[in-house]
Amino acid sequence: MASLLISVLLMLQAFETAQPLALSVWAIAPAYQVNPSPLIFGVTYANPFGYPNLYRTTSFIHSTVNDYSVGLQWQYFGIPEYREDTVSVNACWAIAPWISFGVEFHDYILSIYTETFSHTQSLYDYGMYCTIKPFERVSLFVMQNNIKNFHDDGYIPSETILSARAEFFKGCTVEYEFHYGDYISQIFKINGYITRYCAVDIGYSRELNLSSAGITILWGTFLIRYEMNHHSFLGNTHTFGLVFSHAGFTYISANKPVKKEKPKLDIQSCTAEELIELNVVSEVLCQRIIKYRKMFGNVSVTSLYQLGLTTQQIRDLQQYTYNYYEDETNGIQNHEKQSSIKQNNYISYEEKNRRIKILFQSMVAAEIPAYIAISLAEEYQKSGEKGVLHSPLFKNLTSSQQKSVKKACGIQ
Repeated sequence: MASLLISVLLMLQAFETAQPLALSVWAIAPAYQVNPSPLIFGVTYANPFGYPNLYRTTSFIHSTVNDYSVGLQWQYFGIPEYREDTVSVNACWAIAPWISFGVEFHDYILSIYTETFSHTQSLYDYGMYCTIKPFERVSLFVMQNNIKNFHDDGYIPSETILSARAEFFKGCTVEYEFHYGDYISQIFKINGYITRYCAVDIGYSRELNLSSAGITILWGTFLIRYEMNHHSFLGNTHTFGLVFSHAGFTYISANKPVKKEKPKLDIQSCTAEELIELNVVSEVLCQRIIKYRKMFGNVSVTSLYQLGLTTQQIRDLQQYTYNYYEDETNGIQNHEKQSSIKQNNYISYEEKNRRIKILFQSMVAAEIPAYIAISLAEEYQKSGEKGVLHSPLFKNLTSSQQKSVKKACGIQ
């Protein structure tokens, strides 16, 4: 029985010391930055391979308004007979763009459940931290955690954390962490991105006998993460994380800073390269905007919706662009669309584009995808009814969508 208890305690201690290299819920992969958002939440799950009853879960919610941010985190760790629950409240104030201060309050709840004995104890403590960014590519982090137990050798030890992060070249970040508490440990991490939607990282700690490798994937407003830690006693530990941000995430590049002081672009005259440089919407959408402007003329907010941009993407784009065309309010009747399409008559370039625009808008109004609507409208002006009916895009549509296309083109 004693040997079993010792094994369990060693297993718990090894898992606890292995966590400094695990996913940090208060930080995002260095390749990405969270846009200021009223709602950010995430969950993580870690489990050593071969120990199904030992795991750690973390849930958090975070909110940022102007220069202030607050967060709430709940963490569970342990086995059925022994568990630790930690509830933390975090508040931070960015005094200036290069410095911020924060405080965390913790409630540690320790529970033991056996057939003959049960006990629960709650301990309160707090910590303070400071983040400094003296240079564009260098940031420093200092934290004193569990200050209440600074001169106490109790179960919850006081801990000092020092961290430095530097970006040496585009997309590659090196980080060093020093932990001083009931034991001293050093951690080295290297982070880098493969593509703008995928980042990888590795870490190593000699004191903890621990190494790690992880991957972070950006998917819309979500960050998906997997990490594997290898410990000398526990073996491999799998960690999964999912973070959601209402305002999305920004891809960080050394050549493209997040905050831009450049003057706004004229949406009616800018180039595709200038739109891509803003790093607000994808390259495909930028090319689609320019193509729309060349074919149909002025760009409006409604046309951006038709091209597939979301409300948040349009708002972000409007921060760096101006001179949007005001949408026309006069409706276009179906018989006017049909009478305006006559293939055998010579039409000017401007008139051709006007007719394509009418067809395009009517198809989009019928919930035909924008990229299909543009192609079918061009095909109709080029080859008439046969061009549309024989188009692979038309054949791949549902029967109701085909009827909508036929109605827009005046095909019986």
